[in-house]
Amino acid sequence: MPLGADLIIVNGNIITMDPTNPTGTALAVKSYKILAVGTDEQILDLVRDAQRVIDLGGKTVIPGFVDAHTHLTSSGVRSTHVQLSTARSIEIALTRMGKAVKSKPAGEWVRGQAWDESKWPQKRYITARDLDALSTEHPIAATRIDGHLVSVNTLAFKKLNVPIQHEGVEKDKTGKPTGVLKDIDETFKKLRAGPEEVRRGVLAGNKIANELGITAAVDNVSEGYLREIRAAETSNQLTVRMIVNLPAHQMKHMIELGLTSGMGSPLVRIGGVKSFVDGSIGARTAYLNEDYSDDSGNKGLLLIDQKKLTRFVDKAVENNIQTVTHAIGDAAIEVVIAAFEDIGDKLRVRKQRHRIEHAELISENQIRRAVSLGLILSMQPNFVGQWQKKGGMYYDRLGAERVEIMHMFRLALDNGARLCFGSDGMPYGPLYGIWCAINHPSRKKGRLTLDEALRCYTMESAYSAFMENNIGSLTTGKRADFVMLSDNIMEVPAGKIRSVKVDMTAVGGIIEYSSVRA
Repeated sequence: MPLGADLIIVNGNIITMDPTNPTGTALAVKSYKILAVGTDEQILDLVRDAQRVIDLGGKTVIPGFVDAHTHLTSSGVRSTHVQLSTARSIEIALTRMGKAVKSKPAGEWVRGQAWDESKWPQKRYITARDLDALSTEHPIAATRIDGHLVSVNTLAFKKLNVPIQHEGVEKDKTGKPTGVLKDIDETFKKLRAGPEEVRRGVLAGNKIANELGITAAVDNVSEGYLREIRAAETSNQLTVRMIVNLPAHQMKHMIELGLTSGMGSPLVRIGGVKSFVDGSIGARTAYLNEDYSDDSGNKGLLLIDQKKLTRFVDKAVENNIQTVTHAIGDAAIEVVIAAFEDIGDKLRVRKQRHRIEHAELISENQIRRAVSLGLILSMQPNFVGQWQKKGGMYYDRLGAERVEIMHMFRLALDNGARLCFGSDGMPYGPLYGIWCAINHPSRKKGRLTLDEALRCYTMESAYSAFMENNIGSLTTGKRADFVMLSDNIMEVPAGKIRSVKVDMTAVGGIIEYSSVRA
C-alpha cells in the first residue's frame, strides 16, 4: 500500500553504512525517521505522496557524522574571542590581540583562543611580557589550541588570584611567573562564560557543526552548560543532537538524582562523566613514561593517581554511569587501564562502554588490555594531520621513535578495539579527520581504509554514545540524519578527500544547512 512521506530524495548515490542494505539511489523520511532506502523506482512506488522532493542530481549522501569528542558549546562561546588559529607567527597573533585591546575600554577582558606555537618560527609560548606590552590596563588571556595552557598578562594573573605555588605556573630562572599557566583547573574555571554567553555559544556551536556535516556531537561541557543546551532544545533552536559529558565532580549529583548514561530525549542525552588523568603534549603536561625530548626531566603531569581514579571508576560502575577519561601519554593510559583492571565486576564494566579519550601514545599491549575490558578508544585522527607529519610538534616533544607509535588506529581495529572518532575541535571537520586516518604515515600501525574511517565517524561513534540503534547508518526506523557531499567520497583519490565539501546537512530529515538550492 502506498505511503505518504515528509521528504523523499531521489537520483542520488546513497551510502548507508548498513551492511544489510549498503546502497541506494533514493530515501524517504517520515516523522523524522527513515521510512525506506532503495532505488528510485522502489521508493516512488512505496511513497506516492511527499511534502517535499529533492533531486540529488547524482550527488552522494552518507549518514550524518557523529563527532565523538567535541567542545562544541565552548567553541561557540569562543567564536567571539580573538581567533588565533590561523596566525602563522607570534607577531601576527599579538597584532590581532592588540587590535582587540584598542576596541575595548580599560578594565575589560580581552580573550584570544586557539594559538599554536608549533606552527610559528619562534616555537615559543605567548608570555606575560608579550601581553603586558599590549596593555597593562586590560586583563588579557590567550588560550592555546589544546585548552590545557593559558597565557595571561600581569593584570590578569592578579585578577585571577593564581596560586603561585601550583606546579602548573611556569616560572623563569629567577622564580618569577612567566604568565604561562598549565592545567590549573581552579584558575581556568574563573575564565568560563556566564549563562547568556553560553546560550549564544550553544547556537553558534550548532552552526559550526551543521556546516561540517556533524549531526550528532558528544559535547564535553562545563558546569551550567547542560541547562542552556536544554533551553535551546525546548525553544526549538537546537539543530544538532547533543550527547553531554558532564564534569567529574557532578557525578555525585547524577547519583543523587538517579541519572544514568543514555537518558534523555532524541536531541539531548546524558553521556558520561569526564575526568582528566593528564594534560596535553603541546603544553608538555601529557603524562609520559620517558622525559619530553625537548624538556629533559619533565614527564608531564599526573592529575589523579590510580587509587583515586579506581575509587571514582568503581563508583561510576556501581551507579551505571559511563566514564570518559582523558589520557594522552603512555603513563596516563596505564593508570586508566590499571584502574579498570582493579574493578571486580568485569562483565558490568564491559556493558557500560567506558571510554579512554585521546589514547595518543597507547601501546599494543595496552590496546589488548583495553579490549579485554571493553574500553572504547575515542581518538582524534585530525591530530595526525596537525602535528604528526615530519618536523611537526610531536617530533619536537617526543622524538621520532615515539612518534612512530602514535595514533595506532590500524592496530586498534586489528586487535578488536571499538574505535570511535572525534575532533576535539582541533579542527572540526570529519572529512579532514577521515583524510588523516586513511593517509596516516604508518601503513601497518595507523592507516585505515576509507570504509573503516567512515564507520569510526558514524556507527562506532554512535555506539560510544549508546545511540547505535538511533543514528550512525541510514537504516529504516533510525533518525533521518544525513549529509550530501560535493563528490562521491568512494571515488575521490585518497589524497584529495579533505577537499570534498559538505553541500547539505539534514537532522531528522530537516535541512539544517545547505550550500546549494534544494
